[in-house]
Amino acid sequence: MTQTWLGPEWKPDRAKMVLSVDPGTQFLFVQVDPGAPSAWRGDPYYRNLKQWAATGLAERRHVVVFHNKSATVVLPDRDVALGVLGPGDRIVARERRTAQGVTLDIEKVAA
Repeated sequence: MTQTWLGPEWKPDRAKMVLSVDPGTQFLFVQVDPGAPSAWRGDPYYRNLKQWAATGLAERRHVVVFHNKSATVVLPDRDVALGVLGPGDRIVARERRTAQGVTLDIEKVAA
């Protein structure tokens, strides 16, 4: 809770999750309390995560939710479950053009 722009609802004891920014990728990491695995999908959390995902999209700054060691990337239009991320695994995003416009394909790439 070092960011003053986050409201009291984001305090870890209330939100059941902790936010951090990865120094290398600038991804927003969301570590969910193992005892409350769906906390991140509640309101206002999920709505905020979707907004942050949309804001970071142009700079490839993704929102990654961790429940235990399983990761899910939150995108503005969907969530992509990647499973367990091991040491050295990377999250790779590739643009793909569709009839509806550009979309991102997200995958885990092994080290």
